[in-house]
Amino acid sequence: MEKSYKVNSKLLPEGFPRQFDAHIYFTNEQLEFAKELHQKALVSFKDQQVFTGQMIPEPIGPHPVPMFEINFPKEKFTDVVLWLMRERGDLSVLVHELTGDDLYDHTQAAMWLGPQIDLDYDVFKD
Repeated sequence: MEKSYKVNSKLLPEGFPRQFDAHIYFTNEQLEFAKELHQKALVSFKDQQVFTGQMIPEPIGPHPVPMFEINFPKEKFTDVVLWLMRERGDLSVLVHELTGDDLYDHTQAAMWLGPQIDLDYDVFKD
């Protein structure tokens, strides 16, 4: 049975324009840096229309390695992506649109910062 993780420790506000996701991937060796980056994101985007999700310590869905997410509307795209470019260190980051079509979102509507990670697209097939 797959574990359930919330996007954030609190629920997203009703009507939040969650139009993009950034998945920040890390290995066990990168865990401390990832924790620092996670905390830095919480501080950097505090009081903005940007949500930093919890640390997910195991593979989930199409994501084969641990990660955390940052969710944001298109108006924050430049701010979030530029911040990730500067702050991600050696971590791989997948940024994608949220159209409702998960396969499309994680492939054609996606861009990578750093090395691309092979996702498990089979989870999107019926």
